[in-house]
Amino acid sequence: MSSNEDRHSGAAGDSKEELAIRFVNTAAWRLRSSREERLPNAQAFLQWLAGNIPGSEQPLALINARWRTHQQDSAKAYEAAIALREAVYELLVARIADVAPPIEALEHFNALLVQPADGIRLGTIAGELVWCVDGASDPDLLKPIIVSAVNLMTGPKAHRIRQCQDDRGCGWLFIDESRAMNRRWCSMGDCGNRAKAQRHYRRSRGKSDSPTS
Repeated sequence: MSSNEDRHSGAAGDSKEELAIRFVNTAAWRLRSSREERLPNAQAFLQWLAGNIPGSEQPLALINARWRTHQQDSAKAYEAAIALREAVYELLVARIADVAPPIEALEHFNALLVQPADGIRLGTIAGELVWCVDGASDPDLLKPIIVSAVNLMTGPKAHRIRQCQDDRGCGWLFIDESRAMNRRWCSMGDCGNRAKAQRHYRRSRGKSDSPTS
């Protein structure tokens, strides 16, 4: 993996993006023949949640300890998380393409949407409203992601959802907050800079290859 791709690996946790998009972007290089899985197991999923839901570290650590002795629960939760991620991705990509959402993805998402969220609630940390996970029960750990996805797909930012156009097959999603709404890359510090450098190289080659009088 190149140094540029190493830097690229950190963007999935960009706190500026919506929670649902950060979760979708835990699958990297989606437009390649073989993508990279950034959540390889249930423990990685819990670690990601701890880094993206403020104040959840301690209760998630308790859940992780319980999962280590209940492998079946761990595997089931992990499978559900990945299935949700892929459904959200398909729905968001359909929104970008302005086409009807895949029926299977929509039905799967709606089935999760109507499930009660046991063990997870709204609370406060330093005066800010945040999701609170109850480590004493088996919470619906996917609910914050589901709510984020619903708000994103039905809210004012829905028409600003984009997919990175990097020619290496990045495929990460992002919200285009630019005034002209013409952003093409997930990050100017990574895919955008690379595209800019390639354009400069092609222009330089064009000039050097042009005949002189």
